[in-house]
Formats: sequence, C-alpha cells, structure tokens
Amino acid sequence: MSAIPNASEAAGLVAPARPPRDLPKTAAEALRTFFSFASPRILLLLSAGTLAARLALGDWRWIDGLIPAALLAYWPLNEWLIHTQILHHRPRRIGPLRWDYRVARKHREHHRDPWHLPLVFIPLHIFWLAPPIIFALAFWLAPDAPRALTFLAAYFVLALHYEWCHYLAHIGWCPPLAYYRRRVREHRLHHFRNEKLWWGVSLGAADRWFGTAPDPDSVPRSPTTGTLGISERV
Repeated sequence: MSAIPNASEAAGLVAPARPPRDLPKTAAEALRTFFSFASPRILLLLSAGTLAARLALGDWRWIDGLIPAALLAYWPLNEWLIHTQILHHRPRRIGPLRWDYRVARKHREHHRDPWHLPLVFIPLHIFWLAPPIIFALAFWLAPDAPRALTFLAAYFVLALHYEWCHYLAHIGWCPPLAYYRRRVREHRLHHFRNEKLWWGVSLGAADRWFGTAPDPDSVPRSPTTGTLGISERV
C-alpha cells in the first residue's frame, strides 16, 4: 500500500510520499483521530439524525430502496465533478477581480501538505452552505417527507464514507480490505503521480467512465502535484 514516489519530492515541492510516523497506524488510533475532527462528527450527527427521523416516520415503500441505489450510482460522478470543477478550480482574473473559491484554496493547501490532517477534511465553512441546500432540495423534489428523509440519510452516510476513505489515504493505516486498499492507492496516485488523474475518492467508477484511471506505469510523474501548476499570485 505504499505511495507512488513523486519526482517533485526531491525538489522539496511536496511532502514525502509516505505517511509520517506520527500519523495513526492502528484501527483504534485511526478511529479516535478521525472523530477528533469536526467534519466527521457533523456528518455522523447528520447521518444518525436523518436516519432516526426516517425510521420514526415509517411508511416504507419500494422507492425507499430505489432512492439510495440511485444516489449510490450517481455518487462517483458527484465526486468526480466536485474534484475536477471546484476543488481544482484555477483562479482567474476578470478585470480587477480575482475569481477563486475558498474551498479550492484550501484544497491547494492540502496538495502542498497532504499529510497535514486538518486539511484532509471538508472545510467547516462548507457546512454553513451545503447541508441547508441539500435539505431544501430534498424536501422540494421528494414527493413527501419520508422520501426526503430517505434521500438525506443516504446522502449523509455516503458523505461520511467519503470523509473516511479520504482520511485513510492520508494516514499510515488501512482496513485489510481490497476495496479500501484500492481507494487509498488511487488517491495517493492523484497526490504523488499525477494530479490530473484519479479523481475519485470513495468510489472510482467515474474515473473508469472518463478514462482518468490509467495504468500508473503508463503515466509520467508530474512535477506539479504539490502546486497544481497554479500561482497564488494570479
């Protein structure tokens, strides 16, 4: 499960390609550290709260199975689009104004220092924006409250799982399951082989759909995995 070495590492542009020794190395350390950060705790609360509310309402129908299945099928595309179009957004000048996203700036910091755990998790300002929008969309689009809560519970469980998979790629421990080992390896390829490939985090299907998960041996090492080729002076 070792990371792919990066040519820019020797130039000091990014952190070493292997996890530092002070990061979690056991399951107990990994879980304790994971839930010491606010984002996983918020997502756990949202997941548990919406699931409890859904169970309390009852009124189960066949569509309650279809909604999570459809959301799971869409999730790889969701991750791929957010990663390519928002997190790797390149700042632009429009006259005297600089067009950039705060979350994209935080993500660039994450690429510069992939082993700094506070930069691994969803930035807290996102929780002031995204959950209210997701709740509003769910209750607007769903035919009734039970189905809206089915969607919300599934969405936040998938978001929590995304955080867990991303976190695993940035520590020294991984569950002994092929699925998680593959997710860790591919995300480290994104950080230490080529930042323009392997966009999926918890699911990699969209990378297969769009051809962004090639044989790693066929991909030259990028010198800009740490900087994303972006100047903060733009």
